[in-house]
Amino acid sequence: MDAVRHMGELSIGRLLLRYSLPAIAGFLANALYQFVDRILVGRGVGTDGMAAVTSAFPLAIVAMALGLLVGTGTGNRISVLLGQRDREGAERVLGQGLRLALINGTLLALATWAFTRPLLLACGCVPRLLPIAIPFARIMAAGQIFLIALVSMGNILRVQGRPMLGLLIMLSSNLLNVGLAALAIFGLHWGVTGTALATAVSQVAGCLTVIAFVQGRRSMLHIRRVFLKADRALARSILTLGAPFGLMQFLATMVFLAANHGAGSQAGTRGVAALGVLNTVAMMLIYPPLGVMQAMQPLVGFNKGAGQMDRVRAILVRVLLGTVTMGAAFAVLVVVFPGFIAGLFSKTDLELVAMVRRGLPWFVVPITLFGLTGTMAHYFLSVHEPRKAALLLLGRQLVAMPLFVLLPRWLGFYGIYLVGPCADLPFAVAAAMLMVRELAKLRPSEKPAVTGP
Repeated sequence: MDAVRHMGELSIGRLLLRYSLPAIAGFLANALYQFVDRILVGRGVGTDGMAAVTSAFPLAIVAMALGLLVGTGTGNRISVLLGQRDREGAERVLGQGLRLALINGTLLALATWAFTRPLLLACGCVPRLLPIAIPFARIMAAGQIFLIALVSMGNILRVQGRPMLGLLIMLSSNLLNVGLAALAIFGLHWGVTGTALATAVSQVAGCLTVIAFVQGRRSMLHIRRVFLKADRALARSILTLGAPFGLMQFLATMVFLAANHGAGSQAGTRGVAALGVLNTVAMMLIYPPLGVMQAMQPLVGFNKGAGQMDRVRAILVRVLLGTVTMGAAFAVLVVVFPGFIAGLFSKTDLELVAMVRRGLPWFVVPITLFGLTGTMAHYFLSVHEPRKAALLLLGRQLVAMPLFVLLPRWLGFYGIYLVGPCADLPFAVAAAMLMVRELAKLRPSEKPAVTGP
């Protein structure tokens, strides 16, 4: 237990740096991969390639949803159990989480292979792009078995006090991914199918590396066969705790479906490709504050389990300041250099570049607001209040879905740009109200002075 005891003893600033920097770097590595991957596809395959990848993207969001559904619930439960010095209970949760991840990944892969064509059409793929999108989606589906397990297991490294190792594994996996994708597109001329193969290989490598560490001598938690057996009560509790993030990603899939159809109805294949670029840039800028929020969870969970509520409050305040500041800084960066960023994704399709340039300033508004809403949602999950987390995470998605259908009809393609600000602002206000109440509740009560007789 010495590997995690520092979460309740070190200074808050040192802890946040120790956990946040690897998490930020890890998310940035993943974001940079997606960023570079879109650039490789845009410059090596063209607008049709980007549109095909964007059409299949909702299926990848489903895989991420299943990973976060299990991984968030597993990680939060384990961090509290470690704070209570219950190692066997933590290993029981670990085993059940891995079991759920493998089942979910296998079922998703089988469903994708069986219904690839109708799924892609539902995702907004135009029929003429199906020959490109179908092999891409099927190869990605096979790799997503390992992606779901990797996302589910990734929290295990952080909650047992080894965030840097998780960073190294993610960096290695993403570097392998980028290298293989560049080789496949420019060296072997395999197009988007090559990028799918590169992604699948890197996901397998990353997942096996995490499992190898967990089963090694340096890990305080291990996967034990006895804990891989079905435990319905424990599985239900894991899924309940991870449900807000899982549902958020599932709803994000529906949002992407609506967005793809809205963009396609206004600007065809080019509109879908532009939407993919805009979402890629937005995700890249959201990932760094998301890394801080993810790093906060084991620290809040451990200290809450140990009864140190003053430290819980201090962690929350510092994370709020950090994530809001980061979001605002990224927004300024995009507003100042929209043309340069848009031009990275295509060297021939000037109309696509112009569409992206016009939309970038609008797409960064949610990034600024996410520092507040995302931090409070992660906090409520850490203290086992999933309903409040669900309000902040799921409400935005429910509002965005109809807006992606209605606003483009009323305002043309500019309606796509305005969905984010309209959907995020009311929930940022709700997060601010919940923040004030929570900070007041965590404030230490003043004890009355003791007077002599």
